[in-house]
Amino acid sequence: MAPEPPVPSPASGETANSGATSLQRENAKRALTAYDAMQAHFYVKDGTSLYYEAPRGEGSKAYAALWPFTRALAATLDLEGVERALLPGFNSYRSMVDRLKGLGHYWDAHGNPAAYDSGVTPPHGHGGDKYYDDNAWVGLALVQHDRLRSVASSRKRAAELFAFALTGWDSNPRHPSPGGLFWVKQGAGRGLTDHTRHTISNAPNAELGFHLHELTGSSAFDGDAQHTGARNMYDWVNEALDESRATAQPATGLYFDNMQLDGNIDKTVWTYNQGVMIGANVLQHRLTGEAQYLPRAEAIAHKAMTHFAGKYSAQPEQFNAILFRNLLLLHHATADTALKQSIIDVVSAYADQAWRTRRDSNNLFPKGGPRLLKHAAMVQVFALLAWAPAQYHKLA
Repeated sequence: MAPEPPVPSPASGETANSGATSLQRENAKRALTAYDAMQAHFYVKDGTSLYYEAPRGEGSKAYAALWPFTRALAATLDLEGVERALLPGFNSYRSMVDRLKGLGHYWDAHGNPAAYDSGVTPPHGHGGDKYYDDNAWVGLALVQHDRLRSVASSRKRAAELFAFALTGWDSNPRHPSPGGLFWVKQGAGRGLTDHTRHTISNAPNAELGFHLHELTGSSAFDGDAQHTGARNMYDWVNEALDESRATAQPATGLYFDNMQLDGNIDKTVWTYNQGVMIGANVLQHRLTGEAQYLPRAEAIAHKAMTHFAGKYSAQPEQFNAILFRNLLLLHHATADTALKQSIIDVVSAYADQAWRTRRDSNNLFPKGGPRLLKHAAMVQVFALLAWAPAQYHKLA
């Protein structure tokens, strides 16, 4: 197993933001309570630094798959972005060391190219298929780690994962809407029968490429390839899965889920698909300064918040958390004060309702069937509301 990127020494001189709002303080308490519950009920105490999918004691001893583990990783990183004095007893340095150790158990160093398997690799598990969205979530988490702590090794691994994403491009010109990333690596396992191309395989990897290009610059090795590859992914989603593509204002969403190899489109509208396209536009705006990208992000945000108003509870928690983090990325970029307030209102209302109605007596989410995937997403939501808005540009 390849070693995971090390984390830097604990930052010195970190002080509380004396101007922290009541919203930030309240959600910092909620985030820490939920994080402690995650560690108490899902964390595996066998030295592997892994998690269970279900709370300890429910019978299953299976280690969590990579997708839920990435949500625990993101939750830890989101706590990392909260002012230290708002999180008494939370040691971000030790927590990140532990998350990166656990992450290493999913790494397949022998892959061509190397990437993360969907399950724990030997000797603790049997590995699994390689999903392009799973690896994008890891890459984005490592980018955020770099933005928060300037960790070059995390940026390097993130770049390796983007290189892996580029190998998933559908290069067959005879396919409907040629191009796009497949959801899962082709040629083995699920990739023998699943040939779908998704918003969620393309857009998060586009975000990853845009982040890397911004962090390294076009003069750095692979900088231009990162931007070009990411732009191709972004363009493909707009060409194939944007419901507005034939209107007078294309590339403004909402976005469908996936296209099958016969050209049929799954028109399900999920929260996270809107989020990643919002984020991709914000990052394109930051990179290029071109006029169209920020209005696109704002338009998708307005449509998504209107479409899902009163219906967020019908969407998976993990999908909502991805939408919300990208809305907050937009919050930093937009000059529209009404939109900024709407974003905070939507995320806050969701957090408040979840805390009141979807939390069980052990502070686990959701009540009646807590799972790591969903619970870790709620840690993220609470933690992000505790961030100082001036720091939202560091989200990934």
